[in-house]
Amino acid sequence: MLNTNFTPSSLFRKLLLICIFISCQAQSNAEEMSPGSWHQIEYIIFQHLKTDAHILRYEDTPYPKQKPKQFSYLVKSAYPLSPFQFTRLDSNSMKLADALRKLKQRRDIKVLDHGAWQQELISDLRIAPVKIFNQMESNTELFGELQIKKSRFTHAEFSIFLTESRTFNYADIKTWFFTPQLSGAIFDLLSPLSDDESFIPHAGTQKVYFNSLHLKESRRIKQGEVHYIDHPALGVIVTINDIETPEHALIYDNPVR
Repeated sequence: MLNTNFTPSSLFRKLLLICIFISCQAQSNAEEMSPGSWHQIEYIIFQHLKTDAHILRYEDTPYPKQKPKQFSYLVKSAYPLSPFQFTRLDSNSMKLADALRKLKQRRDIKVLDHGAWQQELISDLRIAPVKIFNQMESNTELFGELQIKKSRFTHAEFSIFLTESRTFNYADIKTWFFTPQLSGAIFDLLSPLSDDESFIPHAGTQKVYFNSLHLKESRRIKQGEVHYIDHPALGVIVTINDIETPEHALIYDNPVR
């Protein structure tokens, strides 16, 4: 039966409601699929030079093994060639520039490393941690990583080592086994070769760490907060600030990291 109540005005209202519904759905989907927001991330790592060594317990420090892993890196180039590279900002562009300057003036403090970069953080997307590394004098190394995570809140997780190291050569057991006259005991295989025995054939090298200090800490960081992570011998200052989307990110598609 034909509906006699049908009018052009009622058709218009129905079409209008459908358009409003589709528009709301599109806006909702756009919010759910939002790629993320941009942040400027900064950190300073330093050492307390007057720490009483008696309060440190090296036996509680895990051995600093460096396993193969995908990292992100801070580079000087303004146009990184890899999605795992971020442009290192000049220290004068840091929000922590004043804190960095004051720490460098302290005689009881030694700044070990600092970094600042801009990065898009996408909720619940795991991003390769930023590699931290600095080779210093007296075979002292600072290395580790900074993992940034964003879900409901933004977290910064540090795992860094300050350690002394020495590289040793190690012999190949086949060379020892096929030697016609064995002048040494089998226990010689368990001892690393000294540096002045470089003329002895060896299979490779092994870096050994000692006097290691370890800092592992995770913090929830809100916009603009400056956090100080304390340690008997080390210290970290970290901050994360919201920024507008950089121009290069508006021009080029930003690859998922």
